[in-house]
Amino acid sequence: MEFIFFLGRFHVLVLHLPIGIILVTIALEFAARNEKYGRFESAAPLLWATAAITAIVTVVFGYMHYAEGGYEGNAGNLHRILGTALAVVTTIAWLLRARSQALYEKSRVALAIVLLVLVFTTGHYGGSLTHGSSYLFGAVGGGVTIDPDGNVYGGEPRPRRVQQYARVRP
Repeated sequence: MEFIFFLGRFHVLVLHLPIGIILVTIALEFAARNEKYGRFESAAPLLWATAAITAIVTVVFGYMHYAEGGYEGNAGNLHRILGTALAVVTTIAWLLRARSQALYEKSRVALAIVLLVLVFTTGHYGGSLTHGSSYLFGAVGGGVTIDPDGNVYGGEPRPRRVQQYARVRP
């Protein structure tokens, strides 16, 4: 099991690959609808394949990381479910793009919207697991916290942290 836990820790490294590739592919396909950028469309099948494969690898590493423990609860479950859904939908987009161009064209916008929502919500819950639920909005004056159920809590304004550095002398 130790080797599984070791591999699982690579989840936090590889998860950035499918996110970037999915976002770039959606942007590229959107831009390619313009005649000026139409030549970029030929890269889409390879990008979708790469996005799907890296998403699947990320999910596998995520399940290995989850097996180590400490990620139970609503945020952990939602992150796992949404991450799996993201890999499935990305794979569907790839297969449609590769095997059924007509159906892909009809569902392209819906797929893009679903993928964007999945990328951001999965990332939100993953970030909550690693950085805490108040990480994103914690720097805002009121110390706003959003829990995994979506409840928003406000606090009193917190003083900004001041980092002190030791002076180094030769």
